[in-house]
Amino acid sequence: MKDELSFYACDTKVLEEKIMTKDLLMGRELGAELERYGTHLGTIFFDSVYIGDIFKKLEELTGAPFKFLLGMGARRLEPCGPITYCGRQIPAELGEYVFQIDFIQKLGGKSELTEKERETLEKWNAFCEKIQLDKEPGCLDALKKFITKFRNRTPELISVYTRC
Repeated sequence: MKDELSFYACDTKVLEEKIMTKDLLMGRELGAELERYGTHLGTIFFDSVYIGDIFKKLEELTGAPFKFLLGMGARRLEPCGPITYCGRQIPAELGEYVFQIDFIQKLGGKSELTEKERETLEKWNAFCEKIQLDKEPGCLDALKKFITKFRNRTPELISVYTRC
């Protein structure tokens, strides 16, 4: 299983003038150019579950745009896919992802749930059972900690999501 999320710091001018133009003109993969011209900040991966599956379900249940972390949606850097996706991130907005992961985790420990919360928790629990999230204990905490590390980064924060 190969599924990882990395973050890179990169000067905006370097990103736009050196990295993106080479990718478009020479067909080079954006992730490789980020490795060359940017600063690798960190990578997270799990052995038993896919980060992309978790983020897509969290987006479905909470409405937070986790697709941006996956290099999809309006902030993606083109060309992208089918294996590597890159996206520009706004570090100040990373807190929203941490908040939503925390929200899902707290639902399980809440004694009195509203109807909507109960429905959300049931969907989340069914999803966890389907992907066997219990095989990767602590992965949600690890994701929160990983994302939190980059909340104050400047200048340009780029996420690279790879799935093979």
